[in-house]
Formats: sequence, C-alpha cells, structure tokens
Amino acid sequence: MTDKLTVRIYNVRFGDAILVTVPDRDPDSGVTTKRRILIDVGNAPKVAGSGEGGEDEVFEPVIASILNELGGKPLDLYVMTHEHLDHVQGLFYAAKKLPALDFANRFKVNRLWLTASAHPDYYDEDKHPNARKKKLEFMAMFQRLQAFLSLNPAAAMHGLAELLNNNDPTKTGQCVEFLRQLNPAKTVFVHREIKKQDLKHPFKEAKFEIWAPEEDTSDYYGNFQSLDVGAVPAPVATDRSTSASPAAPAATPPSGVDLGAFLRLLDARRGGIADNLLAIDKAANNTSVVFSLEWRGWRLLFAGDAEIRSWKTMARENVLKPVHFLKVSHHGSHNGTPADDIFDAILPQAPPDNRNRSAAISTWTETYSGIPHQPTNDRLSSRASLHSTLDNTSQLFYEIDFPD
Repeated sequence: MTDKLTVRIYNVRFGDAILVTVPDRDPDSGVTTKRRILIDVGNAPKVAGSGEGGEDEVFEPVIASILNELGGKPLDLYVMTHEHLDHVQGLFYAAKKLPALDFANRFKVNRLWLTASAHPDYYDEDKHPNARKKKLEFMAMFQRLQAFLSLNPAAAMHGLAELLNNNDPTKTGQCVEFLRQLNPAKTVFVHREIKKQDLKHPFKEAKFEIWAPEEDTSDYYGNFQSLDVGAVPAPVATDRSTSASPAAPAATPPSGVDLGAFLRLLDARRGGIADNLLAIDKAANNTSVVFSLEWRGWRLLFAGDAEIRSWKTMARENVLKPVHFLKVSHHGSHNGTPADDIFDAILPQAPPDNRNRSAAISTWTETYSGIPHQPTNDRLSSRASLHSTLDNTSQLFYEIDFPD
C-alpha cells in the first residue's frame, strides 16, 4: 500500500491548528512508524460587538479529533510558532475548560519546539539586551494603548479591539507557560542558528530545517509612531511586566481648548494608535518558527505568521528553497506572503519538478480588515492549488495528501 503524508488544517475560525501525519521509515530496520506533528492550536479572541474573530466553542470538537487521531499514543512533536492567542490558547483552553475530554491524561507530548523568545529567561538582562530593551518599550506602549482604548471604546475601530486582545501579554503568557510545562525536559526553544544536533525530534526519515526566526529577535521590532492622546500617561516599563497599566482619567481637553477641536485632534491621531498596535503585532508575528519538512521528495513549508521583515531576513540568510506546499502565513494577509524575488524563490513560476504544488490558508472573515487578501490569494493561485478553511466553513477540517 502506498504511504502518504497528510496535512490536516482544522477550522478554528481566525487561527491555526494543523496536524501533520508522517509515515516515517527507519532506514536501519525498514519499519515505518506513523508519526504526528501538531502545530499551534488557537484562535483570535472574539470581542463583543466587534467583528467575528474566534469562538471558544470550536476547540472542543477540534481537540477531540486530535485526541482520537493520536489513539492513546503520545504526540511525536508539538510546534508553537509564536506568542499570539490565535496560535497558543487552544490546548490551554482544553485543559482548563473542557473536563469531559480528560485532556491532561490523554494528551502527552514526546517533543516540543517553541519559538526562541518564549524561553522563560530569554529577556534576562545578560542574554539578549537589544531584544530586552525593545520588548520593554513595546510592553509600555501596549499598556498605554490598552488604557486609552478602554477609556475610549469608540476609538477601537473595527479590528483594533481584536488586535489588542490577541496581543495581551497576560493571557498569552498563561498559555505559553502551560505549553512549557507539557514536557519541560523535552522542550527545545528553536531559532535559525540552532545546531542540528540540538534540534531534538524522534523522526528517522523526515528531515527538518529551521528557516526562522533569528535567535536575536530585536531585528523584528519596528519603530513607534508619535502617540500623544493627552489622557493616557506612558507607564514606566518594568522587568518582565505583564500587567495592564492603572486606570487613567477620561480624555478631556486641556484648559482653554475647545472640546470639538480636541476630539478632532484625537481622531487624527488614531492612525497612530493603529500603527503602534500593528507594530506590536508584527514584532510577535516575525518571531514565528518557520520550518521545512522534507519527505520522499516533497518539501513542505510551515510559515506561522511570518511577515515581510522575517521573509527578508530569510532571503538574506540564503535559506529559501522551492517548496511543494506552503502553509500561507498570517491567515492570508498581504503582509504574510512575500512578493517578487522572495515569492519566486519558494514558488518559482517554473516548478523544479513535476509534482503538484499546493498552499493552505487558515482564516476567517470579518476579523481584521483586508484579511484574507484577494490579490494575495490570486498570486498564490497562479502558482499552486489554493485551499482555505473558508471553502467549506461547515467542515471541521480539510486535508491535503502527499503520496509516496
């Protein structure tokens, strides 16, 4: 019987949950073992009265399906790409909120890969000082934005509330700590520079390469736009701060300034709010673990939510190669799929062989403006068969097979 590798994309609304089944043949014994990789599991928090986002209810059938696929055996490898709720909260939710699944007793993991910056000591002063400095700046800005939007809900334009919640460091930190404890002795914090002998996994035949992120994530942090909303003071960043800033007074104009003019000024500066939230979001997305899996002539690429800055770094480091499968980054956003030379490097116009090429998107509508991005879909469709969770929203998952 012909072996086949299968990629299963679960419909978790706006988020990622991917189960890869790999027939892994031991070259010494000739015995083939069916191994499984689980990537992420999470979705964007739904904000009441704003957009669609995720629904916690989707996790129960998804986790039940994953447990049934494992059939009582441990998961061979779990990969957490990066620290966003739409990628990390699902397993935590199952353990805390779904007692009927008996998750703690049924879900065991042999190996875990977590993005390098999820290491509990990553931001210690003597380890990655540049990343530490940037992280503290971003935490201070997040607290400021959180305080302002909580006091000015009308400013939380479509998508901003979801973006704020998806980047909440307190909620995300709980989920990441839970994942770190699933099997601490067998957890590896991965980055592109990691040595092959340190990239622990049980696979005998399948080959892996880590394309991103860089060990020092400071390169992924951009600059903030000027933000002076007049009502929310910038909190002092403290070491490993994860709490929201204290309540601030309501936004009122300075003495002698017309209220209408003041409010128009706030409106004009709300672009800065959006820009700064996006800067925070991009920094986390660009720490995504991007890895390739090679199996019997197929090369599959799982890109997490890597954005253009990460793709450019991958190009600079000469890790890009043509692939037969692309897990489309960042849910089909325009900033998750590179253009021009980088796009050609992974999906060249002239395929390197006669094998079919495919791409898969896990996404949902009415969550963030412009996602999924139709021009990006068109570009992908011109090079590969494009699949999406939106193709049939009533299905629990869709699968793509890669035969021997």
